[in-house]
Amino acid sequence: MRIGKVSLALAVLITVLAFGFNGYAQPNIPKENIPSDLAAALKAEVEGLYAPEVGKRAQAAINLGTMGEKAVPAIPFLIGILGDTAGVELKTGPEAQIANLTSPAIEAAVALGKIGTPALEPLIGALKDKDPNVRVLAAVAMEELEDLKAVKPLIAALKDENFNVQATAARALGEINDPTAVEPLIAALKDKKAEVRGSAAAALGEMGDKKATLPLIAALKDPTEKVRRLAAVSLGEISDTRADQALITALKDKDAEVRAAAAGALGEIHDVKPSLEPLLAASKDKDPQVRAKVMEALGGMNAPKVEGVLISALQDNDANIRLHAAEALAEIKSPKAVKPLLAALKDESPSVRAAAAKALGALKDPMAVPPLFDLLKDKNESVRVNAAEALGKTKSPRAVKALVSLLKSDEVPVRVSAATAMGEIGSPRGVKPLISALGDKSMSVREAAARGLAHITGKNFGQDPVQWNKYWEEHKEAFLSVCTKGLCRY
Repeated sequence: MRIGKVSLALAVLITVLAFGFNGYAQPNIPKENIPSDLAAALKAEVEGLYAPEVGKRAQAAINLGTMGEKAVPAIPFLIGILGDTAGVELKTGPEAQIANLTSPAIEAAVALGKIGTPALEPLIGALKDKDPNVRVLAAVAMEELEDLKAVKPLIAALKDENFNVQATAARALGEINDPTAVEPLIAALKDKKAEVRGSAAAALGEMGDKKATLPLIAALKDPTEKVRRLAAVSLGEISDTRADQALITALKDKDAEVRAAAAGALGEIHDVKPSLEPLLAASKDKDPQVRAKVMEALGGMNAPKVEGVLISALQDNDANIRLHAAEALAEIKSPKAVKPLLAALKDESPSVRAAAAKALGALKDPMAVPPLFDLLKDKNESVRVNAAEALGKTKSPRAVKALVSLLKSDEVPVRVSAATAMGEIGSPRGVKPLISALGDKSMSVREAAARGLAHITGKNFGQDPVQWNKYWEEHKEAFLSVCTKGLCRY
C-alpha cells in the first residue's frame, strides 16, 4: 500500500472520497513564486502541481512524496493543492499494475505525511482552512506523522463544524495514541452525528485504554447500528472482562453486524466461563456472518462442547463458516477433527480446502500425508501453498520428493512454501534440491532455501551455492549413513 498505514488509507477512502470530487484547484501560491534556486528535479515536480491534466498533478504529488525530506521546500505548494479533489485513476501499485481512484489532494496529503515533521506546522495551519476538504486531508497527513504536537489541534478539530473533519481527527488521534486524547474521544461518543461517534469509538479501541470500557459499553446501546458495531469491536481490542455481559447481550442485537462484532469481541476477551454458552447458542444464529464470527471466537476456547460444534460447522452451507470452523479446529488441535478435516480437503471452496490443509498441518497426524500429496496438484495456488506447509509440519520424509517437484512451480509462494517445508522435514534428501533453489530468480525462494539448508545441516553458508556444494560433497556420506530405513527414503 502506498500510504504508510492501513488506517490512513481508510481515512482517505471513507472520508475524502465520500464527499465527491470537485474541480481543478491550482496551488494557492502563484506559479511564478516557485523559487528559482530549487534543485532541477524538485522544481520540475513542483511545477507539475500546476499542470492542466489532473493525472499529472496527482503524479507530481506522488513523486514529491517519494523524495522525503528533500521535498521540504515543496511543502507550501503541497498544502496549496489539498483542495484539489478532482478525481483521477492512476496505476500506482506494485510495478504500476494496480489502478487506484485518487486525486491531487489525496496524493498531496500522503506526500506531506512522508516528508515528515517539517510539514507539521503548515498542516496545523491547514486545519483552520475554510475548505473542509483541506481540513480533512490535513488531519489525514497529521495521522501519518504521529507527532504528539498534533494532538492538541486534532482535539480541537473534534469540534469542527464539518463531521468529516471531526471523524478524521478522531481516527488520527486513535493512531497517534496519546493518553490526553482519551477523555476528548470519550466525550465525542456523545456527539450528535453518528459518523463522529463511530470514529471516536474506533479510535478508543485502537488506543486500548481501559478508561474507555464503560463509555463504550454505553455505546452498545447507541441508536445507530454502525456505532454499536464499532463499540463492540473496540471493546474486543481493549479486552476488558467488564464488557462481557454487555457483549453477551449484544449477541441478540437486532442488527447482524453488531451481533457478529459482539461475538468477535468475546473471542478477543477470551473469558471462557461467562461467554462460552452464549457463543454456543449464537452458533445457530440465522445470519451466516454471525455464525462465522462465532466459529472464530470458539477457536480460542478449548472446551469439550466446542469441538463438536466446530466439526458440525464443517458441513455448514456457507463456505465462510466452513473456513472459520477449519481454522478454529487448527487452534484447538482436536484429534477428533482429523477425519472431518480430511473430508474437507475435497470441499468445493478453495479457501476451505486451504484452511483444512493448514489445520491438518497443525494436528501433525500421519493420516493426512497421502491426501495432502493429492492437494499439491490442486488448481488453486493458496491450496497448494497450505498443503506444502502442512506437509512440512508433519515432518514426513515421504513428502520430500513431491515437494521437490514444487520447486519448479511458476508461482513464487508455492516455491517458497516447498523450500520451507523441506527444511522443516529435515531430510538430507532435500539438500541438493535446496542448493539448486539457491539459483532461483526470486529472493524469497533463495532465502527459504538457505534457511532450509541451515536447518537440515546446522551450518550457515547463506545463499552461496559454491560453499554449500563444497560442504555437502565433503559431508554427505555422514548425513546419509545415519538414515534409518524410511527416514531418507522419498
